[in-house]
Amino acid sequence: MTAKNKRTQTARRLRLWWTLGNRHTRRQLGTVEDWKTRGVFWFGALTVGLVIQSFAWLSEESFSITEAVFDRYPYAFLLITPLGLMAIVWVMNWGGKAARGSGIPQVLLAHKQSYHWLRGPFLSLRVATLKVLLTCAGLLVGATVGREGPSVHVGAALMYKFGIWAKLKQRQVESSLIVAGGAAGVSAAFNAPLAGIVFAIEELQQSMEARTTGTFIMAIILSGVVVLAFAGHYSYFGVPDVTAVPFSNYPYIIGVSAACGLLGGLFSLFLVQGNRAIAPLVARRPLRVAFVIGIFLAAMAILSDGLTMGSGYVEARSLLAGQSEGSWLTAAGKILATLLTYFSGIPGGIFSPSLAAGAELGSAMGPLFPQVPVVSLILVGMASYFAGVVQRPITAFVIVLELTGNNHDILPALMVSALVATAVSKLVMSEPVYHVLARDLVRGWDHLLREKDESVSTTGKNVIEPQNEQR
Repeated sequence: MTAKNKRTQTARRLRLWWTLGNRHTRRQLGTVEDWKTRGVFWFGALTVGLVIQSFAWLSEESFSITEAVFDRYPYAFLLITPLGLMAIVWVMNWGGKAARGSGIPQVLLAHKQSYHWLRGPFLSLRVATLKVLLTCAGLLVGATVGREGPSVHVGAALMYKFGIWAKLKQRQVESSLIVAGGAAGVSAAFNAPLAGIVFAIEELQQSMEARTTGTFIMAIILSGVVVLAFAGHYSYFGVPDVTAVPFSNYPYIIGVSAACGLLGGLFSLFLVQGNRAIAPLVARRPLRVAFVIGIFLAAMAILSDGLTMGSGYVEARSLLAGQSEGSWLTAAGKILATLLTYFSGIPGGIFSPSLAAGAELGSAMGPLFPQVPVVSLILVGMASYFAGVVQRPITAFVIVLELTGNNHDILPALMVSALVATAVSKLVMSEPVYHVLARDLVRGWDHLLREKDESVSTTGKNVIEPQNEQR
């Protein structure tokens, strides 16, 4: 072999080595499109955190005004609540019917590829804006709503829009953005990043793609960083003084969990069946239905001295701090008020009201089980009733744990209570409530799919006919 051939062969080997090494480096660092996707996730998560924190502040201020007015003029709500609900329903029907309800059923449908045709109407910025403003309006007029479900909807809408504007190439990224946005909404609403991750995996999407998991988790963390920057480190329901539950008290814990799980399952059953029964009437006379429901809500608020209004955050925090005692009547009133508010069709979630109802139930059961500290029963009641409603046990005990200061002494009791409650709930409600509501929701929007199919059919006919004429 000549010297020239040796140099040529050596040069080829060097080029091959450089090419292979460079490809390996590019795989490690990612392509430009990969970094573009990460940028959308991260910037979107920061934006979601900022928006949800503003939403939280606005909702708290709205309910503070409601409390101040109610303290001075409680009977005025016999007009404020019904007329307010009518106004909210009218604005929602005029501006965007997709803003109705909690928002989680909308997100469940939109993230599935089979319902991609619903992403436009469900995840528009107009719907997200209405969701924020009308949920706060609901709190302002004395309705029983939470902001956590709407936060999921708003977060998913924002992340999805960022993906559309960035013109990402991978179509599957759209679904990941929707799930990440919903999870970031939970994280920012509760200041609970772990709850956001668990909620996304357990409720929004049962499996996560390995290649997007790291970016997904980083998005949730970034939304939580925004909350920490503006609100500081805090526990949503404070930090109650609680100790580990002795093993001898677990039969009582299981009994409370079973009762709360049964009530949570019945709540879900009544929510679904009642919503189906009233839907035709709401479609024909939405303002009249809102007015009548508003009168009932106002009367209940007056009879309960305002305890059935709002999200229940104030009452649950007071119970955990030992500043008040729960009652069966207040718990029943909170559950009924949540159902009626949902039937009215206004935007608003059931997360916080369910946690508050669980806290009331746990406190009310205190005298029945004097061996167990009341605070432990309240936490168990929150986790088990919420688990009975949503049938997501891991989400239930993680949310309650993070929202009350991450005291791991109570963790085993919360885990047992959530699992028992979910099992009992399934005896009366065979499917998770959000999935049933999502299935019912899609029936009201199937006209969009028909219009799309007709459009495709017409377009295809117009394209084919000229070709036949040319032949």
